[in-house]
Amino acid sequence: MPSAVPGSPQWTVLESPTGPRTRVLRALAVAAVLALGVFVGTAYFSNQNSAQALVGHPEVLRPGCTWDKSGNFVQNCWVWSPSQNKNVMVQIRASNDSTRGVYLLDGMRASDARSAWTTDVQASKIYDGSTNTTLVMPVGGASSFYTDWNGGAGANNVPIKQETFLTSELPAYLQQQFGVAPNNNAIVGLSMSAGPAVTLAAKHPEQFKVVQAMSGYYQIDNPLGALGVFATQTMVSNYTNGIVNMWGPPGSAQWAANDPSKNLAKLKENGQVLVVSSGNAFLSPQEMASMAPQDRISAILLEALSAVSTVLFQLQAAQQGVSVVSLPNYGGHDWANWQRGLTSGRDTVMNALRSSPPVTQKTTVLPAAQIGAPSSSASSSSATSSSAPVSTSSTADSTAPTTTTTVPGSVAVSAPASASESAASESSAPASGDASQSADPSDSSVVTTTTTPAP
Repeated sequence: MPSAVPGSPQWTVLESPTGPRTRVLRALAVAAVLALGVFVGTAYFSNQNSAQALVGHPEVLRPGCTWDKSGNFVQNCWVWSPSQNKNVMVQIRASNDSTRGVYLLDGMRASDARSAWTTDVQASKIYDGSTNTTLVMPVGGASSFYTDWNGGAGANNVPIKQETFLTSELPAYLQQQFGVAPNNNAIVGLSMSAGPAVTLAAKHPEQFKVVQAMSGYYQIDNPLGALGVFATQTMVSNYTNGIVNMWGPPGSAQWAANDPSKNLAKLKENGQVLVVSSGNAFLSPQEMASMAPQDRISAILLEALSAVSTVLFQLQAAQQGVSVVSLPNYGGHDWANWQRGLTSGRDTVMNALRSSPPVTQKTTVLPAAQIGAPSSSASSSSATSSSAPVSTSSTADSTAPTTTTTVPGSVAVSAPASASESAASESSAPASGDASQSADPSDSSVVTTTTTPAP
């Protein structure tokens, strides 16, 4: 205790305790403050990085990625897929500074180690720096048909949600890490993935503006097509349950929804471009020299089947009025064929990406009676007449661009892109000179189309 000063009051000075418990509490308090600071700082800089994603720059290795041995600035990145509860390897070559992306899907025998687009075909050399586009090459997907399965695959019931991964989970990662726009992309498929590439484009027009399909099989919603799916999945991956677990029993609505030949009209409605090709099943001398005898037989037979399917698909596309570009090619069912196809289709794909605005058009077909229902939530309400069609105009912002599509005997509905589907509307009968008065009133459907141009 300190000594007292003479003549002054006596004060007792208490010294702070310095026991072990006090020191531990102080250390914990300091640690808590530091941890809070680190958390706040990390969250702040993470938000800053998300808002300012690095666009392009192939020379920059992204966090968690490694350089691939194929070179050409290809990175091996692991992308978490919540729907499949696993990390999926994606090989990526960044653009120089653009937000464009080209997705390259693998074939029936896709390896889990790497994409064949980095080995059998050096896609990064075909889509070189002059294209200024990001290449996206997902690894794996053998026998998956790049779709969402209803059940598990194989004896272990492995979950397959390829569509969810490719159209939801992967785009978010690409936008955050590589600056790839979610609505300025092309998709390319071959063999098994050719048809699924077309289907994915038709289902997700806001993501894919152009699709290239090579050596595909496009008519699958029939007994022969279902048998082909069953045989290939069984031989390649031993997925004997895929015939049912993928889309339900053959002949179901899901099989029709995933049949590329039955969804061509969507490509036309969405304004998308289709690039299609196949070989002629005649092997070139180079192909003959590089293949074993048994491989030559399968390359000829598989490409002959694909050629027949492709010609039929081209005719079906022409009947639907699809913007289709058919590329001449030759050879068998092999990577030499697809290298030629990727090379010859590159300029068409890039021109479509550069010149076409992002596809944001949505078309819905509804019964006319449903449109007239006062409580309809599917579209703007409108009054209909059995003798004449009715034109409906939304009360939403009149400055927003609109598109009107009319089918015979239908109600033409124009809706600004920014308007809610349940926006109030006022109805009026058309003028006597309205050309739609000559339509067949027996058709009781209505097409509602909303178009939003790119900003």
